[in-house]
Amino acid sequence: MGQTICEKILAKYSGNSKVVPGEYITLSDFVGPIGYSFAGFNYPQAMTASLAQMGLSIVKPERLIVNGDHNSPPQNIADVEQFNSVRAFCGENGITKLYDTEGIGHVVNIEKGDILPGILFVNIDPQAANAGGIGALYTNGGRLGSTMLQAFATDKLTVCVPGTIKVEINGKLRPGVTSRDIWFKLLNDIGPDGAHSMIIEYAGTTIDEMSIDQRLTLCGNAGFAGADGAIMQSDIKTQQWFKENFGRDVETIKSDSDATFAKVIHYNADDFVSMVTYPPEVFTSKPAIELNHVKVNQCTIGTCVGGTLDDLRLAAEIVKGKKIHHDVRFHISPVTQRVYVQASKEGLLATLAEAGARILSPSCDVCLGVQGPLASGEVGLSQQTLNVPGRSGSVEASIYLASAATIAASALTGYITDPADFI
Repeated sequence: MGQTICEKILAKYSGNSKVVPGEYITLSDFVGPIGYSFAGFNYPQAMTASLAQMGLSIVKPERLIVNGDHNSPPQNIADVEQFNSVRAFCGENGITKLYDTEGIGHVVNIEKGDILPGILFVNIDPQAANAGGIGALYTNGGRLGSTMLQAFATDKLTVCVPGTIKVEINGKLRPGVTSRDIWFKLLNDIGPDGAHSMIIEYAGTTIDEMSIDQRLTLCGNAGFAGADGAIMQSDIKTQQWFKENFGRDVETIKSDSDATFAKVIHYNADDFVSMVTYPPEVFTSKPAIELNHVKVNQCTIGTCVGGTLDDLRLAAEIVKGKKIHHDVRFHISPVTQRVYVQASKEGLLATLAEAGARILSPSCDVCLGVQGPLASGEVGLSQQTLNVPGRSGSVEASIYLASAATIAASALTGYITDPADFI
């Protein structure tokens, strides 16, 4: 019997020739643990303190990766002191992989070559599952496994091998429809517990044709469906992306043709339209056209599942030669410094700025409302991952989630708008 991508990777990192769902295994030699620091939270120092209370310590600090992507750049003196304290702690404790000036860590870690196709990595944040888009497997121990502290203290992690739900999508997407729209519909269909303790594996001709940016976006929110992560094959397109952008040769990996899946969900590309998730939770979405009466105050492109080159190119195409609605604040936060530079070279940032957008630094801050907060009674339309009250400012603000195309079109009209007519 063949194996899924997830099972192949877990077998490799547990020293087994094969693993089966429901089996408990111990993993080692993974990448990480990976975590992040934010206002008032020095991640490596906090983990050290937690372990010390149990008479333990971080066994291999040189394996840690620290992403300083919140409150970046620092907004006040306390942020600066936090920035300096994280740097100092890492320097004093042999932690060499600290990324605090290059954007959102979930993508930076891929750009830097820490996370590559076929590898297993351990990260505190479930949204790091975006790396499944290159064929890497994320875990934090899973819902049935051990806690992250085991990874820090022993350089090992016990997990229960998850089953895999295969989501197969075939055909060509409609103009303006992106992988974010696919995710909104899928989550709407299966609900917050629809993939509990499973891995979601995406496949089909629609996925094959997707850019790497779109693949990363599709995998990034799997945890909201109860999943332990998401993944898809690493193929020739993945290899080309790494070679062209970073000069790296990477492996391909895919599920065996006779692999066993816990469930298979089939879609045709025509099943998807531009979608919008409406407050107060991430599990409820509607076609954008059904929400065209909703007036927006702020539109935001960015966060860990947005602000990609694909997104910036699409947004620039939509707003080129036009002006943002005078009642709308339009914010652009490229996901990493590398993307910022490339978008600048391509003239995308100039096109967006000429239309009235404000270009912000690459960081997690637009999701948290550190940059571009919403006031009471306001409506925000954003690429961010969460829309719970107070996530991006006032608890009395309303946050809607959408793709870059829908956000750009809505920034022009001042209302939630299906982007089809602008593409």
